[in-house]
Amino acid sequence: MFSEDDKGICIDILGKRHKFSCDEDQANDLLKAADDLSTLCREIKQKNTMTSEQTLLVAAMNLSYSLMKANTTLEENVNKQSALIAKLKSALT
Repeated sequence: MFSEDDKGICIDILGKRHKFSCDEDQANDLLKAADDLSTLCREIKQKNTMTSEQTLLVAAMNLSYSLMKANTTLEENVNKQSALIAKLKSALT
């Protein structure tokens, strides 16, 4: 269950309620992120016999790894794009 008020959002993950302060314009994105985290934790918990703390740690590691891979891919794509732009500029001059 997720909710928001004028001072932040409240989320439920693995049966525990947590409150986070945030700006109003961040609330929807944070609620979506919390929903994704909650789903991931539930999936991990169903497959393993772990404590809530262990489940959250595994979820954090999975998310951190995914973010690292996405950043690496983004950086590679930016470098490729820069190389292509340089080639186009030199071909046009």
